Formats: sequence, C-alpha cells, structure tokens
Amino acid sequence: MKQKEKDDLFASHLPGLLTYHQTMLSDPVRNKLLYKAIKQHVNGTTSFLDIGAGTGVWAILAAKLGAKRVVAVEIEEALIPMIFKHAQENGVANKIEIIHGRSDDVKIRGKFDVIVSELFGSAAFGENTVRSFIDLRDRFLAPGGVLIPQSLKMFAAPVYLKRFNENVPAGLPLKSDFVRSLKLNYPSNLPFGEHDDVKFLAKPHLLTDLEFTTVKEPPPLDARTASWKLKNVGKANAIVAFNHSVFADDVLMNGFESQSWGSTVYEFVPFEKGAGEIFFNLAVSEAGGNWSIGLKDRPEVPVQNYSPVFAFARTRMAQQVTPHRKFKSKDPIKK
Repeated sequence: MKQKEKDDLFASHLPGLLTYHQTMLSDPVRNKLLYKAIKQHVNGTTSFLDIGAGTGVWAILAAKLGAKRVVAVEIEEALIPMIFKHAQENGVANKIEIIHGRSDDVKIRGKFDVIVSELFGSAAFGENTVRSFIDLRDRFLAPGGVLIPQSLKMFAAPVYLKRFNENVPAGLPLKSDFVRSLKLNYPSNLPFGEHDDVKFLAKPHLLTDLEFTTVKEPPPLDARTASWKLKNVGKANAIVAFNHSVFADDVLMNGFESQSWGSTVYEFVPFEKGAGEIFFNLAVSEAGGNWSIGLKDRPEVPVQNYSPVFAFARTRMAQQVTPHRKFKSKDPIKK
C-alpha cells in the first residue's frame, strides 16, 4: 500500500474512531465499574496488559496506580498517538509500553498479573473473539493472574418497543409495509437515548454464559433459545438482547445500563392478544445468522423466521418482476 493510500485510510478512520471512543469515555457506568475492578487488583508489584487499549485509559490508570509494568496493545494505527498523548497529559508516558498490532500476532516478553480486554455486544461471543481471548490468556496471563472481564453473559427479554408503532413514512399518508418487512430481517442497535421507550414484559432469560478463565472452545452459536409466559403476547413487538459482564468478583455491569455497551433489538410482527408462551431461537453467524419467534402453546400460529438472507432473496425476486427501464452508464472519461 502506497503512503497516500495509508494516509487516506488513516484519515477516513479518524472521525468514526473519535466518535466511538468519545461515547465510551463519556459512559460513567462502564468507566466507574471498570476502574473499581482495576483498582482492586493493581498495586506496586503488578504487571498490567491492556489488549485493545483504545485511547489507553486503563493502561494510564494502571500506571497511575503504581503498576510496575504496563503494556498497551492496539491494532488501530490512528489510536497509537492518542494513547501516547493521553498518557503524556496524565504524566505517565514513560511508564507505558505501546505496541501497534493484533493480540494474536504480537510477541511480548513475560507474563502479566492483570489483563484487561473489553468485549462488546454479540460479537463478543463470536468464534474469532473468543479464540483470541483464549490465546491471550494462555500466552500472557501469569499463574494466579486476573482477567477483566472474568465472564460474560448474554440475556434476552421480550419488550414493547415504542418506535415499532410509529407511522413510517413519518408525516405522510402512505404505506411502507414491504420496506418494513425487509427491515425486520436485520437486528438493530438500541440507542441509549431510547432506553426509556422500552418496556420489559418479562424477566431477562440467560442465553449464553462464557467464563473466560476456563473456556477452551467458543460456545456453539446455534443453541441460544429462551421462552417467557406472558399475560398478553400481543404487547410484545421485539426481543432485546444485552450482556452482563463480571469485571471482578463483586463488580458486575449490566450492559443495558451502559451507553457504550450496545443492546441488540430483534423486532417482529406482534401476535394476536391473549395469554401465551413466546419463544425466541437465535443462531449467529458471520453472514448475520437467523432467528425465529413463535408461540409454544399455539402451534397453529405460524412461526416468524428472520434472516438477512431472506431480505436479500425477497428483494432480488421483487427486482426481477418489477417493470423498469435500465440505462447503462457511459464509460468514464479517461484522462
């Protein structure tokens, strides 16, 4: 890759990185809980490794807490100078070793008493993420060392989502059922500002439990299922999935309460009113996976099945039968 291409890539990543990390830096729930966990385990004899260091806050805090050795590893090139400048501002630039690279590839001497590696959303349970975590644990964690997070759990619950019932297109006397039916095949992230518009209809159910200190293989991604008995299944129009992370023995973060840990929404067409038991099956893959929602005690009611593959197939089929004229673009002018 030529230098100009590298500079263009660097520049294109910068706005998104700044926005993303500003969101995390502005998240008091996540920040206070992670700091509490780190503070419990770091002292003057601690060696500390931050994998996926971002802007370097945890490495900086470890250095300020007196850790004898601090290493920050980050794959994103544009974040490397931010770690250094951030450390400089806080008077610990000379106490942190910064490494640009992937955790799977880097070679670091010695073992570490504490390893921090933040995991977010459903991707945290993906095969590549879990294998990377197992690798860094086996290569870099000292005997008796501490992993942060220690474990990660995914929960799901049926909810009433206010935005589902809003008219689209907004303010227009038109229908858009076809577009909406396609959109249901894609899960979405729930913005933190919309949490007040979500009403839980049942207690969250555990979908996946991952113990990072002992896990040897990624968990199966086709065996996530849950069900809930509701007084009125007609109120539910979405399933919300979110993580709980144990940073330390007594430090638990509910991802639904954090603005930087995303909650995933699986919207669906509401069932007819009445008591019943609603079920949710989820299989995740790199292609987007698939999920289904149905009623356990009403087998006559069709199960709703969703997947990005279905949206693609329906759009392609509709394209083939749509009367339209197509113009080929002229060849670009050669300079």
